[in-house]
Amino acid sequence: MPDARAALDRLLAAADDGRLDELCERLGVRVLAAFGSAASGEGDPNDLDIAVGFLGSPRVLELLDGLVALAGYDRIDLAILDGADPVLRSEALTGTPLFQHAPGVFATEQMAALAERRDTEWLRRLDVEAMR
Repeated sequence: MPDARAALDRLLAAADDGRLDELCERLGVRVLAAFGSAASGEGDPNDLDIAVGFLGSPRVLELLDGLVALAGYDRIDLAILDGADPVLRSEALTGTPLFQHAPGVFATEQMAALAERRDTEWLRRLDVEAMR
């Protein structure tokens, strides 16, 4: 069975040769990134975590099918960034960038996610206190 890190290497190769860009442009992807243990190199990953933001209507199943074909690996876990909580968005966007529909989009979304996580930290602490 292929492993998650090898699958990420195949996606990075597809990004380098334009195949991933072609898929993302066709499906209206705004930003795509790998995150989690396969991207960080820590631990023994059992899947490949991929974050995606769309420009319009999400075409999730088509994207997943395309990623599986490019990676040669079917244990891909997609995290949809649109409407996701700040913790997930900040974790995902500090991973490995794979695609951005225009220059600077990844960095802009990354900074916004990190700022929102920082700005809402006090709310998460309040929730924890309320549950105690």
